Amino acid sequence: MTGRINRKGFSLIELMVVLLVISTIMIFAVEEYIRHIEGAKIARAKADLDELVKSVRLYNIREGRNFRVATFTKTDLGNFVGTYLEKEPSKDPWGNFYQHSPDLGVIFSPGPNGKADILSETATGTIDDVIVRYMPEGFFITQANYVDANLNNLIDFGDHIELRFSRPAKLINPVFNDFVTANPERALGSAMVTTTEEASVAKIVFLPPEPPAVNLGVTTINPREFIDSVVDFSPVPRKLERLNGVVINKKRK
Repeated sequence: MTGRINRKGFSLIELMVVLLVISTIMIFAVEEYIRHIEGAKIARAKADLDELVKSVRLYNIREGRNFRVATFTKTDLGNFVGTYLEKEPSKDPWGNFYQHSPDLGVIFSPGPNGKADILSETATGTIDDVIVRYMPEGFFITQANYVDANLNNLIDFGDHIELRFSRPAKLINPVFNDFVTANPERALGSAMVTTTEEASVAKIVFLPPEPPAVNLGVTTINPREFIDSVVDFSPVPRKLERLNGVVINKKRK
């Protein structure tokens, strides 16, 4: 009879296999833990950014001009803290200050690499910034407000129209006939287009010799087709879109 052989313990190969399995499991577990931690950081950054976006939108509405501060530090924000933010904003989960690009209409964290890739014209590869946009993607006229600059209750020379855009605009030698009107046509007369202190607003000033023929609440304004004199500040600049005409109304005080 052949006696039974009792094997006690593991062979070296078996131990190596067990260690290989355990190490593989540990590698996946560590990678999953790192992804979980990074995901939690991104989620926290987005929650912080959402709060900052709300405060900036409220500022833009109440103040009637766009918020321009670039970095969310107590020194830069001044009385914005306490008026539009309850408390001084914290740093992002990677220890950087949250940043703001009013020209792009974004508030963002530089992300794990600490670099503002969204602002770099030479950034390559994956951009790890955490970004929240507070402006529309489209670039168009949102309001056309008539201002009686000389306070004579007449629509005449010296008065102007404020054109408000959905995004900050860059004007490249625009002229008044870059904009077309209806009800009636050519209602701008011989005007001049100028910039203002606010990048989201342009001004059309009525000048001699041809007087304006604007009918408030009726006349509409639009950019002409294929306008190239007004673009936004995107990395690839958007041209002003031609949508349904915006009615010219008297500006509310």
